[in-house]
This record gives sequence, C-alpha cells and structure tokens, in this order.
Amino acid sequence: MIVYHVTSRKKFLKYLSNGCILGPVRAWRNIEAAQRFSKQTGRRIRLRLKFPEDALPYPGHKHEAVWIRGSYQIDF
Repeated sequence: MIVYHVTSRKKFLKYLSNGCILGPVRAWRNIEAAQRFSKQTGRRIRLRLKFPEDALPYPGHKHEAVWIRGSYQIDF
C-alpha cells in the first residue's frame, strides 16, 4: 500500500543518518490527508512510502492514517 509520511527537516536528516525511520512509523493513506496534516503542524516534508497491506489503522484519524510497529528502511 502506498502511504505518505509527514516529517520535519530535522527528523528527515535523522532518517538519512540512521538509514531508517525508527518505529513506530505513522503515515496517511492519501496525499490530501498528508497535506492537511502538513499545513496544521508546519512539517513540510512528505515522503511517499510503501507499507505492507496489513498496516494497522491509527486510532482517532477517521481511518485515514495507518502505522507499523517496526522501523522502515529508507534508501534514497
């Protein structure tokens, strides 16, 4: 499943140095929800990620957000 993770510049640089996003990793199911969250929080970086189909729904986000327990390996 394709999802969108919203983050800040500082956290993004940490992801690059670690080589992964440390879990739990939360993301939005669609780009519109990610853009809304980005504007609300001031986090300007949106990453397109591929989550497993069995990603868990994130409570309290109208079924628009999902999460995984483990870390997410990145390779830019």
